[in-house]
Amino acid sequence: MVRSTYDMKNLVDLHIHSYFSNGTMSPSEIIEEALKKGVSILAITDHETIDGSKELLELAKNKDIKCISGVELDAIENDMNFHILAYGIDLEDEEFNNRVLKNSELLEEVNEKLIAKMKKDNPNISYDEYLKYSYNKNLGGWKALHYFVHKGLADSLYGGYLLYAQYNHSYTCVSFPGISELCQWIHKAGGKAILAHPGKVIKENDSSIFHNKLIALVDLGLDGIECYYPSHSQEITDICLDICKERNLIITSGSDCHGSFENTFIGQMNTTIEQVDIGKILVSD
Repeated sequence: MVRSTYDMKNLVDLHIHSYFSNGTMSPSEIIEEALKKGVSILAITDHETIDGSKELLELAKNKDIKCISGVELDAIENDMNFHILAYGIDLEDEEFNNRVLKNSELLEEVNEKLIAKMKKDNPNISYDEYLKYSYNKNLGGWKALHYFVHKGLADSLYGGYLLYAQYNHSYTCVSFPGISELCQWIHKAGGKAILAHPGKVIKENDSSIFHNKLIALVDLGLDGIECYYPSHSQEITDICLDICKERNLIITSGSDCHGSFENTFIGQMNTTIEQVDIGKILVSD
């Protein structure tokens, strides 16, 4: 394979969102930005859709970059919302695709239920109107956020996001699968299940309690942990790395880049291939 003109630093970024979910960039733009930043192993992990990943893998055939199939899926465990990154899955697996579609429908049901709550205070909104509403996906975020801005209920997408907390509304209002069940889907499709950003969701100041809670999640069937993540402290990163080394789990790294929708960027973790054990999830050239 001919080397690109970019200075490759052998960086890894396995957590990026395209405009197929809530990012602002196309898969083509993501590849070009990754190459500029010296990223040589890449994954698009859109929320509840594999469309971005499929396009990425097709585009990567003509680029000097290795890409891994991926998707980020919601799970509910102990009445908490967790995100599981699925890597190396067979994107043509019909059963897995149906499972992802079901998760996507559940994600939309969260918005439907929020609109029903909000309608009591805002009679000018309706779910039927929301369904007909369209927006520019290059702006990032998701449809409900844009709808709330359109209706004057928020002055920005972030303001729309705050409405979920204002109405005490969370993803636990629908029946997302548990982590164990989700891992089974991923494994059946030939993939690996990685816990995304544990330091973001396990809110514990006591490091020993954090460690024990993370171990309990790993025991549900996870294959690895996203150890390197923008908001992780060094202590959280070290705990995650220690558990991966003790349990022979996969270590991954991701920026969680959403383009201009949020403030992280591709290659931000500056993590090299040598720091990340991605095992058998790499897609061969």
